[in-house]
Amino acid sequence: MTVLQQSANSPMNGAADRVRRAALGLLGFVVDLVVVNLLYSQDFSLSSAQLSGFLIAAGTGYFLSSTRLLKDSTTQKASDRLINFIITVLLILFLRGGILLTLIQFLNLSPQLALLISIAASSILNQIGHAYPVFSPGTIYFNSEIKWYYFSIGMVIYAVLLRFFYLGSLELFFEEAYYWNYAKHLDIGYLDHPPMVAWIIALFIKLMGDNEFAVRFGAFICWFITAYFSYQLTSEVSGKPRANQSIVLVAVLPAYFAVGLVMTPDAPLMACWAMAIYFFYQALIRERRRAWIGLGFAIGLGMLSKYTIILLGIAALLFMLMDRNSRKWLLRWEPYLAIVIALILFSPVIVWNAEHAWASFLFQGHDRAAGNFDFSLPEFVGGILLLITPTGILSVVAILLFKRSFLSGCDDSCRSMSRGYILLMTFALFPTTVFAALSLFRETKFHWTGPCWLAILPYLALVSIQHPHINTHPWLRWSQRAWPATLVICLLGYGAFLYYLVLGFPGVPYPQRLYLLGWQNFGHDIEALADQFERDTGEKPLVVGMDRNRIASGLAFYRTKAVQVSTELAKEPISHQPALQTASWHLFDGRGLMYERWFPVAEQNNKSLLLVSKDISNLTSDHVRSRTQQASEIGKIMIWKNGKSAGFYYYCLVKGYQNQPVNNSSSIIKMTD
Repeated sequence: MTVLQQSANSPMNGAADRVRRAALGLLGFVVDLVVVNLLYSQDFSLSSAQLSGFLIAAGTGYFLSSTRLLKDSTTQKASDRLINFIITVLLILFLRGGILLTLIQFLNLSPQLALLISIAASSILNQIGHAYPVFSPGTIYFNSEIKWYYFSIGMVIYAVLLRFFYLGSLELFFEEAYYWNYAKHLDIGYLDHPPMVAWIIALFIKLMGDNEFAVRFGAFICWFITAYFSYQLTSEVSGKPRANQSIVLVAVLPAYFAVGLVMTPDAPLMACWAMAIYFFYQALIRERRRAWIGLGFAIGLGMLSKYTIILLGIAALLFMLMDRNSRKWLLRWEPYLAIVIALILFSPVIVWNAEHAWASFLFQGHDRAAGNFDFSLPEFVGGILLLITPTGILSVVAILLFKRSFLSGCDDSCRSMSRGYILLMTFALFPTTVFAALSLFRETKFHWTGPCWLAILPYLALVSIQHPHINTHPWLRWSQRAWPATLVICLLGYGAFLYYLVLGFPGVPYPQRLYLLGWQNFGHDIEALADQFERDTGEKPLVVGMDRNRIASGLAFYRTKAVQVSTELAKEPISHQPALQTASWHLFDGRGLMYERWFPVAEQNNKSLLLVSKDISNLTSDHVRSRTQQASEIGKIMIWKNGKSAGFYYYCLVKGYQNQPVNNSSSIIKMTD
């Protein structure tokens, strides 16, 4: 019997129970609205007021629903009911924070109207969560696939909404700001990554403007592409009843939740990787010739996103050499057509590299392999645990150890052949092995293996739900039982983290060294300093972030937003583009990635610079002062987020920059307050 059927057959569906639920919902809405407006009118912060109102209203509703007068007719145990209440309330609270900030920051609604809408939305969601208690232990630990179906629908919808409502309210991470700078210096190639991420960002900021929502919207779309091809692959391998579970995993596992929210090259890479695995399976296992055309597009677009997708092609070649049935494709024209399509799509990057001494290929190949020794295997393993959770790791081990259980878990109409199993395991394990080997002597990034696990999703989908054919081993049974709780914990973690970043929690401080937290006002402060210097001297200074690319990228974006706000208020056209006036510390022999090409050092001679740094020594060193004729006294700017300190930065104005040392000290110039 399903959750909905249980509800339909219970007395709760009677008129009396509907009246009780409606009364509780209305009461909760009124209490929430009154408390929030009362506190907000008494100069409580928006965050504290809405948090207090929500928790008081939720607690009041739970208490009253436990009384004899308003108690519903559910047969839930008290402990199950309490757990469902806590989980539901927290999930709604975290989502409500995103809704509230989106209404204020992106739609420019007044705080009062935004509060009214968000309170109404959370009241409705609270009633739904109370009527259908899908997060109680009695509901999520079950043997029914239909119950899991309703549970999974709720998980997917919540994960999608959570991402959507935080797209525009969460400040950009510095990587996103850096790729936004890519889009502002639009090209067919870049030093450290191919251009797809820049092209996608450029498209959406052209349509929506320079804001966080526009920068991230491409990642949101890429997630849907990833989910679609993961569904199709799982449907081919394990059957359509399991395909729904793959969507849950793509929606909730950290590896895929993050790429649907944060706009980096990994977002389009993930979509193309999922597409390529699906077409490889169609071509090599189903032997569908047209699949090679789709594969060519998937690999070509993937190489425009990130070079690592080439490992998928190498893995496929290894499988073709090992598999007798697949070797015939080496003598057919279809695979070579796929290669031609991929190369045509990838040709802009080849052209860019040919014009720039193959800089990008060398940077990602030779330079990375020839770097300093760094044993990063522990961090690499920790990254995998973070990406697919410990439950995911144990499930992967189970999939490898109990192959027969998984192949016999499907009936004859949907059984994945042994060849298909070997192909997908090769796609998952070969790139992972390459990255693991590299971690023995070089630095690796924790997110590199994220796309690898897409190949194993059809089998993870089988593990994530209890099934009579694959639950004979205790390890498998434990994995199945752990998945629902793992998914719920993941969603709670995402919600808490996002809510903390945008609204904060009472009494919980912000870290002082986290980049791009509280930068809305910081960008305005730096732009004001640059304007003041221009008024005093008649020259607009070049702002220089004194690290590789974090400060420069963030200031370029948030200075741009500050300029937009000031020009809109003054009803004047935008006078300058801060993205074209913000450089990195490559001017002082540091590494600046693409900033080295956007701002060649020789072209900056004799310019005035506004230096910004987290470390004061970067502004006082002889290495910096010997390249400037005059320098101002060092100032300090505090960073604030929701009324809490989020760190500080130092700044210094210098005149007469030279790309080579010219003196040992700089004279001091004064700035008026």
